[in-house]
Amino acid sequence: MTPALARVELLVWRPANPRDPGDLGAGWPEVLQVRAGVSPWRLPGVALRVGEPVRAAAARVAYAVGRTLPARARVLSAHRQRATPGSPVRLTLVVDGGWVTASEVALPTGELASCRCQHATHHRRWAHAETTNPATLDALCAALSHPAREESQP
Repeated sequence: MTPALARVELLVWRPANPRDPGDLGAGWPEVLQVRAGVSPWRLPGVALRVGEPVRAAAARVAYAVGRTLPARARVLSAHRQRATPGSPVRLTLVVDGGWVTASEVALPTGELASCRCQHATHHRRWAHAETTNPATLDALCAALSHPAREESQP
């Protein structure tokens, strides 16, 4: 059996029109991204531990970025990357971390304060959805199709 690595990422998004978050007439939403040092910007995420439920991994990510995982968090997309010589199969699950309004996140567009990770310092920013990768866009499209509003803390 080929070894595999699984990653759980959290999609937190800020709609252009909070009164109708699924409306793209005002533009695509922004998504929360993180990076460590000079690595590429990406959705916040963690490695899925052996035997760990996806929801528990998503809750760890939510805590690290200062949020509470919505009660009805759902997997929005799954992406599989083939194994290459020297690298195992990679599976990324993107979980819905909910949407926030600009007033809930009283921070300007651009780079935000660092996250709560203990072993590394990650920088955060809001990025326009059009500038993200196809996996993030797939997850965002799924979230926009049913933008459930959950009580979650920014």
